[in-house]
Amino acid sequence: MKPWNIHSFQIMSLDNSFMIKRDTDGSIMLVGISDKDSLMKDNTFPWFKDGYERYEPNNASIRIINEHVPSLHILVFAGIWCRDTHTLLPEFYKAMDAAGVGDAQITLHLVGRDKKTQDGSSDNHSIANVPTFIIIKSNKELGRVVESVKTSIEVEIADILAD
Repeated sequence: MKPWNIHSFQIMSLDNSFMIKRDTDGSIMLVGISDKDSLMKDNTFPWFKDGYERYEPNNASIRIINEHVPSLHILVFAGIWCRDTHTLLPEFYKAMDAAGVGDAQITLHLVGRDKKTQDGSSDNHSIANVPTFIIIKSNKELGRVVESVKTSIEVEIADILAD
């Protein structure tokens, strides 16, 4: 893992696969592949750790998700700049941790305001809104949670898996 430093900004990249940019308001914006631990450990994104620690997932939904863990993969497209991401991303990770979904089963793509990734995966998956959570089981897309939820992120993921 290689550390990045911009003033007080310290974040790790597993494979040097993201860029650090300044948003229009001067704030830090990441574009590329990242992970939960990078966001959790860095004080540049306090919304992530605060949201993660505060959230209490729905236990019934967690049990359903847990039943599918061995063949589950989730692609996440999110924007550091996006208010919906600020709410749903920490809640998603808290729920996945509770369900036993390993970090290797989640690929987090951070996008800029154009919702594009460096590797073209946002285009390949037709990403128009963030956050987008793509639920994949046994290499088949089962469904998506896009931008907002009616109930909670784990309830909607469990509903997708239960169909």
